[in-house]
Amino acid sequence: MTNSLLKEVAGRLGPVQDVSQNQSGSKEHLVLHATKNDAPVIAVKAALVLAECGISLLKAKRAIETVLEGGEATLILPKVGSKQKLTSELRAAGIEAFVATPPKTYSVKGLRQRLKLTQEEFAVIYGVDLRTLQNYESGARKPDRTAIGYFKLIEKAPEVVKQLRFSA
Repeated sequence: MTNSLLKEVAGRLGPVQDVSQNQSGSKEHLVLHATKNDAPVIAVKAALVLAECGISLLKAKRAIETVLEGGEATLILPKVGSKQKLTSELRAAGIEAFVATPPKTYSVKGLRQRLKLTQEEFAVIYGVDLRTLQNYESGARKPDRTAIGYFKLIEKAPEVVKQLRFSA
């Protein structure tokens, strides 16, 4: 393709749109689905909203394509200024967004007390090292995101987790 032909094609496409990214904000984990009300997905708008949060436009485009194919897309957005604004703008573009950022802290002692278990019982039933559990409860250590996920699973379905631990 010659330069003049390329310039002509680019001229018909219109000006290049710059994506201004948020300069600050928090890192958020996001799960995307198409809205359930069969509203049309405005893919370009949704991709631009995601790109403003610090990911490449290509990555945002691919996530929207996954949603359009009937799937679910998960992303980590580095700079979300407002979770409410983000979810609202995506909803307007036909995309349902759920913020799935894990909590930074978790009260393991509170969980254990709600289950009416001693430290030793909790450690044996759920396979947590007793010393680690004691460190979590005393504040000497904080559970990492994987441990928090496990504790939240125990919180939601303690009997199911217990059965899974002791099934062969």
